[in-house]
Amino acid sequence: MKTIFLEAPYLGKVRLCKKTLDYLAKKKVKTVALYAAVQFCNNLELIKQQLVDAGVTVISSKPKRTDAHQQILGCDVYEDSLHLSAKERENIDAFLYIGDGKFHPLALLHGQKAEIICDDPIAQRMEILSPTLIDHIKKKQKGALIKFYAHQNIGVIISTKPGQQFMKKAFSLEEKYPQKKFYYFVDDQISFDQLENFPFIDVWVNTACPRIGLDDIEKFRKGVVNLRDVV
Repeated sequence: MKTIFLEAPYLGKVRLCKKTLDYLAKKKVKTVALYAAVQFCNNLELIKQQLVDAGVTVISSKPKRTDAHQQILGCDVYEDSLHLSAKERENIDAFLYIGDGKFHPLALLHGQKAEIICDDPIAQRMEILSPTLIDHIKKKQKGALIKFYAHQNIGVIISTKPGQQFMKKAFSLEEKYPQKKFYYFVDDQISFDQLENFPFIDVWVNTACPRIGLDDIEKFRKGVVNLRDVV
């Protein structure tokens, strides 16, 4: 089946709410890294002007896997996902996300290890995502990594979905860890209950969307690490 993906841009005015502007002023933010969900990323001129008028410098970029400048994806959970230079990072006082929901700004939270200011331009409200929000996930990540290095029988989950196919890189695990035994599980849909049918697996390696190894970490009773964390 052929699939066509179409962007659906928001056609209304996109502006920061007063609470966001007040917060930036209160925190004396001089430079923000600005990112948005796809429906807003090409309609940020009013927001940029508001920031300039408030004396705030705007830094942004085109992340690795996006089609548009300033767009953020849910899989951009690593520090280098944003394609920001070291000099740009030094100047950033805060990350500002434009959009609704928490899925995309949580990617920023995982990757940038900084407070994320979320501004919903439709509801005209602000929310702050603190790094402490994902402390429990980081603890489980650390535990799963220790388990991966200590155990021998590793289950490797490989997705057949477009954009999530990393089979060749998954097989490179055997070269890096020749002392371990790897078992490969290939599918287009991960069923967490079905994983329990393989009790000999000590820990799992997720090679599909990295959010599976973060948002769904508690669904893996044996623990899970993302491929990038061990290659």
